[in-house]
Amino acid sequence: MNEVLPADAVANFSEFKSLPADATEQVAIAGNPNFSKALQIAVPNGPQSPGLDGEYEITLGVPASGTVTEGDALVATVWARSIVPTAGATTGNAHLVFETDGSPYKKSLNAALLYGTEWQKFQFPFRAATTYTAGTTTAAHLNLWLGYGAQTFQIAGVSVQDWGPGTPAGYPQITYDGRDPNAAWRTAADARIDQYRKGNLAVSVVDPTGHPVSGATVSAVQQTSAFKFGAAADGARLVGDPSGGISGTDLAQYQEKYSTLFNQGALGNNLKWNHWENPTERDAITLPALQWMKEHGLRIRGHNVIWPSWGLMQPDVVNLQNDPAALRTRINNHITDEASTLAGIVDEWDVVNEPYSEHSVQDILGPDEIANWFRLAHQADPNVPLALNDYGLVESNGWEKRHRDAVYNTVQSIKAAGAPLDVVGFESHFNGLQLTSPDDLMTIVDQFAGLGVKVAVTEFDVDTDDQQLQADYTRDFMTAMFSNPNVNQISNFGIWSKNIYNPRVALYNDDWSPKPNALVWEDLIKHQWHTSVSGQTTAAGTYGTRGFLGDYLVTVTVNGISKQMKVAMPTTAGASVTVIADGQATTVRQDQPNPIGDGGFEDGTRGWTPLGTGPATAANAHSGHTALALSPGSGVTQNLTGITPGTSYLLSGWGRLNGGGTQCYVGVRGGATAGTPTFQYELSYADERAYTQKLAAFTPPAGTKWVQAFAWSNPGSVSTQCTLDDLAITPTDGTPPPPQGAPAVTPYLPTPSVLGNGSLENQSNTTGWYCLGTCTLKNAATTPHAGTGDLSVTARGAAWAGPAQGVSVVNGGLYDSSAWVRLASGSDTAMVSLKLTTSTGSTTYRLGSAPVTSTGWTQISAANAEISWTGTLTKAEWWISTATGAGDLLVDDASFAPMAKAAPRPTGPAETAFNPVVPTAACVVHNQGSYTAYFGYSNANNYYIPVPVGADNAFSPGPSDRGQTVSFLPYQRPRRVAVTWDGSPLTWRLGAQTQTASSTSPACGSATAGQHRR
Repeated sequence: MNEVLPADAVANFSEFKSLPADATEQVAIAGNPNFSKALQIAVPNGPQSPGLDGEYEITLGVPASGTVTEGDALVATVWARSIVPTAGATTGNAHLVFETDGSPYKKSLNAALLYGTEWQKFQFPFRAATTYTAGTTTAAHLNLWLGYGAQTFQIAGVSVQDWGPGTPAGYPQITYDGRDPNAAWRTAADARIDQYRKGNLAVSVVDPTGHPVSGATVSAVQQTSAFKFGAAADGARLVGDPSGGISGTDLAQYQEKYSTLFNQGALGNNLKWNHWENPTERDAITLPALQWMKEHGLRIRGHNVIWPSWGLMQPDVVNLQNDPAALRTRINNHITDEASTLAGIVDEWDVVNEPYSEHSVQDILGPDEIANWFRLAHQADPNVPLALNDYGLVESNGWEKRHRDAVYNTVQSIKAAGAPLDVVGFESHFNGLQLTSPDDLMTIVDQFAGLGVKVAVTEFDVDTDDQQLQADYTRDFMTAMFSNPNVNQISNFGIWSKNIYNPRVALYNDDWSPKPNALVWEDLIKHQWHTSVSGQTTAAGTYGTRGFLGDYLVTVTVNGISKQMKVAMPTTAGASVTVIADGQATTVRQDQPNPIGDGGFEDGTRGWTPLGTGPATAANAHSGHTALALSPGSGVTQNLTGITPGTSYLLSGWGRLNGGGTQCYVGVRGGATAGTPTFQYELSYADERAYTQKLAAFTPPAGTKWVQAFAWSNPGSVSTQCTLDDLAITPTDGTPPPPQGAPAVTPYLPTPSVLGNGSLENQSNTTGWYCLGTCTLKNAATTPHAGTGDLSVTARGAAWAGPAQGVSVVNGGLYDSSAWVRLASGSDTAMVSLKLTTSTGSTTYRLGSAPVTSTGWTQISAANAEISWTGTLTKAEWWISTATGAGDLLVDDASFAPMAKAAPRPTGPAETAFNPVVPTAACVVHNQGSYTAYFGYSNANNYYIPVPVGADNAFSPGPSDRGQTVSFLPYQRPRRVAVTWDGSPLTWRLGAQTQTASSTSPACGSATAGQHRR
């Protein structure tokens, strides 16, 4: 092995930063067999910055004298002891860093040092992250970060040895306190898990007369955990967007892992500020990914609202650093926008991320500004917990005391200000060198819990190439945290080595084979902390078990007849359920998964991309509270995942119109390339004045990689409104009906606008716009038509001069155009045009004109404008001008959208004809003090029909939802819907048909459970 530092390293600490030249001296050490001298370092003061940059504001380094090759195994050694500890402590604190001796400061080692008055040896095995070449600009140094307050301490025996490539024999191995299988902390943790993570589940089985049934077989299988186990995902990969570059096989694995191994999800980047204000990413990736999580039962952590560093925010925000009032307004508007837009979708927010290291904004607006961010987020969505998320709180043996104290004080200050901070996020990124013991983890968690907050583990991982160490610490860290009642979730920051910031920390390899840490995670979640039990009832008709908190499926079987019930056990108070064994088999309702996110529009149009003039919502829903309302020339699209080529599906929708003269559609289209459909199927509505269900069977052909659902109302001069609701796609259960043919009028759908920054929501940003002719552009947010930005056009040199954008057009293509315009003063006629410059000259298409004034906004629009030319096109410019004057203009919400022509389809019937599902007569079982009605239904089709709970599937008197099926299978299905009630008339409406049960309805027959009476 070779020494990397000079022969007398202690004597060569010559690199001083913000440290007086006389702050060090060599001192003799007597009686120590390891060394005879030390370097005494007197740090006279703390740093100026309260954040992370303060830690390396004061440093002392020794340059390396040897060259190190990337991947080499090295060992750094230093002895240290405190002479005068930092204020208020009994210890000293520093950081030991091996890095490039200058920019870019590429680090291979960054370890915390915590030392008392006795000599302590620190030894760190690590690998070179890059090649350090002595005598060049890429040489290394060993650096001490000293920005932890005034202190005096000594170091000795300083060494960095290069052991060469690979893992040589005798190379030191890392471990941690508490790793031993018999460590005492395990017994205490197991006891806490039993106390805080379990409850008693009691099942009583009786016959209709109330007598206990002995010997009944009872199974209780946990369906979900009350504790949240989560992971961060990449939105593009999660929904299979082409920008994610994920194969079909990998997509299936990616989605399968997220939907079965976790009950909580987060998007690693897509909700961050600069991503959120990218409309294309938000509409095509972010919102569909959030809907996918919701559809798969995942609780969603929103990460994050503000990451307050200039390098992590929008460029226009950085430009406001010299205008505190405007900066505050911009930030406040963003918080309100994102949190309110995602209210009802996001279940918990990281309001602020890493304020210790990222404090550019606080340096201007003050540290108390953070409390206001929490207030604004709460006002925007008062129903979700709000978190402050940071790293360095439990990592590095718990020795990051300055960092932890700073975050603790920030949380304490926010709580003292009365702001709604509920959760502190512990990122928990462990470097593999200093793994905090389980006992110390508990101490730190309880410290923060004392402030009245819960602790969330938000980004847990272990960075080491020792996979057994990684797996062992994953097991012990999760066990310790799961055992603490102040911790409410454990999440990591990615699972797959192809899609994570550091492949070494992933759970799964490139080929999806599990690493040892994945096997630990799976074992804990699926086995150790999961309850699945069975047994028989006692003579008293009871069966009990102690199980982990969560939701259960309880099945009781008597004489071969089984009854299922869902039972929730969310708290340690436990749960109990009584099952009446009446001889009738029942199952719980299983809603079919729907690839269309929020096809019921209960969250408005979130998750959908607007088309044309954009959609609205209506209160006259078919089911639930809201529906989609489309005026002519408007619509929505949503990219879908989970659609398998070669599989038969059924598209279902409900629609109605309040007048004639137009058609609207619900459809699905797709192909091998995003945006280029090769198949398209629609449900067409023209004459329906009441909600009508329509169906279309389709099978995506082989090679399909992009599938999109859409709803669209054809452009026209009428004002007829089309209302659509309960859009669903399900695999065909049974024999598919024949493929549908084309409707009377095939819709031509607009694609998203090709104008960049057409919404002008990025304040102070005019990206994409320029002046055709002479003018001055500014995003001034004067009086926006919608949102928070608009385009101010001043100093126009002529009436024809105005704001423009270069666009791409297709010869013979159809286009929709729209812009909202107003004047700063006076009145004029504004015009929207498209100027084409070709090899044969120039042509201007007028895309609309209208009178405009200073008193309000006017929309100038065109629909289905056909653009064509002769010769070779060299330039196409979309621009706005006026007819006479050159007054100042305001422009907002501009779009220029090409119309995508419908894809060819096979011939077939114009509509998929089907028979409505009807209810069949109920029989009744008389229980002790109540009645149970068993309704059936008949589906005369040879395929499954979906009918959601709502106007066409409801009970009266209420509640309308009494657990009835919404997935109607083919043929006669007697006694499928069980309702226990008081015996008064009870009516089930299914479409246009009803069935009524009462206490006098025919009995279901003698209950065989009586044979088991006690």
